[in-house]
Amino acid sequence: MNQTVLAIFVVCASVAIILQLVVLYAFYKAATRSSTQMQETIGRLEQKTEPILTTAQVILQDAQPKINEITSNLAEATAIVRAQVSQVSDATSEIVERARTQAARLDELIQSTMEKIEQTTDFLQNAVVMPVRRVHAIVQAVGAGLSFLKRGHSQERIENAGDGEEEMFI
Repeated sequence: MNQTVLAIFVVCASVAIILQLVVLYAFYKAATRSSTQMQETIGRLEQKTEPILTTAQVILQDAQPKINEITSNLAEATAIVRAQVSQVSDATSEIVERARTQAARLDELIQSTMEKIEQTTDFLQNAVVMPVRRVHAIVQAVGAGLSFLKRGHSQERIENAGDGEEEMFI
């Protein structure tokens, strides 16, 4: 029995080994086929991309000096723009400062003018208008006095004339 079990085990192990050998051989064939197909695909890809890569390399070699020149010009333009912006900033600062100074001067001028107008108005009020009002008041008072005296004389005549009529009437 040991012999039989051993024989069955050896047969099973042999079958398993042969089966593994067949599977490994199938993997080998598939890998070989895949590798061959990959080599063919890579060859075709190299054939198709080689002209493109050659053209790209020629274009890059031709464009390299132009790119360097563009980069150089861009750097110069940037430096010029920075200098111009700096000058414009300085000029703007100066203009703003001058405008502030002129605004302060204008404010002082207006303030001074307003003070002088107030002083002139006060002077005219006190030196001209007040005396004119006083003279006007005196003229009105004299006119009223004369008017009163004139009325007083007129009334006396009317009263005197009225007395004479009474005398005649009686």
